Amino acid sequence: MPETARGILMVLRVLPDVGRARTWTLGVCIVLTAGLPIVIAVLTGLLIGQIVSAAEAGPASAEAGAAITTLIAIGVLVVVERAIGPIMAATASTLGRDLDRYLQERVLSAVNRPGGIAHLEDPDVQDEIRIVRGLGMSAYRPSQTVEALPQVLSDWLRALGSAAVLFAFQWWLGLLWLVLWPVVVYRMQRDYARIGQEGYKQSTELRRAEYTRDLALNTPTAKEVRVWGMLDWLISRFDSTWRAAITPVREARRPRPATVLGSSGTILAINALSYGLLGWAAVRGDLELGALAVFVQALIGANSYALGDEHFYLSYASVTVPKLLTLERRLLQNRPREPRAALTAVADTAPREGIRFEQVTFRYPRAEREVLSGLDLDIEAGRSLAIVGENGAGKTTLVKLLSGLYEPTQGRITMDGADLAALDPAQWRRQVAVLFQDFARYHLPVRDNIGLGAPEHAGDLDKMRLAADRAGALDVIEALPHGWDTVLSREYENGVDLSGGQWQRIALARAMFAVEAGARVLVLDEPTAALDVRAEADLYERFLELTEGLTTCLISHRFSTVRRAERIVVLRDGVVAEDGGHEELLELGGHYSYMFNLQAERFRTDSVVSGEGGTDA
Repeated sequence: MPETARGILMVLRVLPDVGRARTWTLGVCIVLTAGLPIVIAVLTGLLIGQIVSAAEAGPASAEAGAAITTLIAIGVLVVVERAIGPIMAATASTLGRDLDRYLQERVLSAVNRPGGIAHLEDPDVQDEIRIVRGLGMSAYRPSQTVEALPQVLSDWLRALGSAAVLFAFQWWLGLLWLVLWPVVVYRMQRDYARIGQEGYKQSTELRRAEYTRDLALNTPTAKEVRVWGMLDWLISRFDSTWRAAITPVREARRPRPATVLGSSGTILAINALSYGLLGWAAVRGDLELGALAVFVQALIGANSYALGDEHFYLSYASVTVPKLLTLERRLLQNRPREPRAALTAVADTAPREGIRFEQVTFRYPRAEREVLSGLDLDIEAGRSLAIVGENGAGKTTLVKLLSGLYEPTQGRITMDGADLAALDPAQWRRQVAVLFQDFARYHLPVRDNIGLGAPEHAGDLDKMRLAADRAGALDVIEALPHGWDTVLSREYENGVDLSGGQWQRIALARAMFAVEAGARVLVLDEPTAALDVRAEADLYERFLELTEGLTTCLISHRFSTVRRAERIVVLRDGVVAEDGGHEELLELGGHYSYMFNLQAERFRTDSVVSGEGGTDA
């Protein structure tokens, strides 16, 4: 019950931010819905007494006029009561839906507020984010709490008001009713809250079940599901995981006989006592007919607080709203390791000198080993640097650190001498254009897929065309059925999908659009991985043109691209093992030379087998 009450109070505090006028409208409707039946019941009792007096005095008497006036007042109040119901329901419904949207927007903003992405790998954060993903269809929607509140609060106020009327009959009987409902409600809501909390405890298992389900529903995995005949396995795994998660919830939902029978028995006993006392008082002549009618109506009102599904929906507030708002507070705090002064602005021309990794060590959360171990690396401004190394050497991790997506575990990264951690992250990222190896494929029109590289310039089609041309994507775009407005997904009407190489060109165009918008650092992580031989060769030839004047960081296993960089470093065991130009590293005869010759030999072998001569390795 304390958890439910805390959740409801949180909902009530948030509602004015969602819609102040509608919140006030809902509050007034609740008060009227609770109070009007009590007033109608009292007036009905008075009317019964007035009818007796009017019948004795005659139709033209003042007593008859008073009875007619009371009757008209009752009729007006009944009409008002009936009119308020639909208004209250509609207001609660729209306010509840808007609350779901409002909470999603707040948490989405908070989740993306931290400069890095480490929090997205926290299982506890993912359990809470699951609530956000499910707000549109989850069983724990705050909107259901809002929709239940008018019914519950109006019933509660009506029951308490009716119990107060019984004070005029027997004060102790009214007090008994006033005490009864809070005790019963506390016991019932305590069980409801326990069910909701048990459901939340199973978030990890439910995430596993939902992931398994989505593998059978999503387009990217559809091919393997069919080729490998995975469907039966997925259904079986979904069923077993779902049952394992939901069984504790079902156990928690089983009614407790002591609670149900105890509450029902107590309510039955106090009703028998109340009606018995009223009947005995009427038989003895201690109550007039009008007073008897008022107290009977009051007793009916005291029983209006029914324990239905609405009370179960209230417990949702104790699960969703506190979790979401707590997640928001935790993410917005985003406290750095050490107190910082005000963030330093980043000049539009930065970097002018370069970027430096100073004794940088990094380990991913919950990882057993360090990816980088005391790395020292200078990236000179305006020059191209290629980074090579075996899988797991830390190449992509270095890019993530450079982009500010993670902070070093130890050491620091500086830009023109300033600690990257002290720079305004939004301004720094505007200076960095990145083509990630696992680039995103947005199911959006082409103009959005490229424009998202610099959203503040997304309306500049000339810059987008130039970026697409530099990335070799312009011909692809102009061949699409709706050009720049073509949605890149077959899951939408008139949409199309692209080949892997075409998608990579679009992703490269997105990075180049960021460059056109002012980014001075270009990071290319395996930029030719999905390109065919001709497209790859074209990109090789244009590499110097694409990177001219930029601080470029290239990661690739293709030495045809790497050799064109002004400087090459080899990462091994989390540190720079070799550093120099292409010819210099070949003469060194170290790891770079070994990898280059190994790849060149493969190309020579392939050329001999295919009957072709030469190699561009």
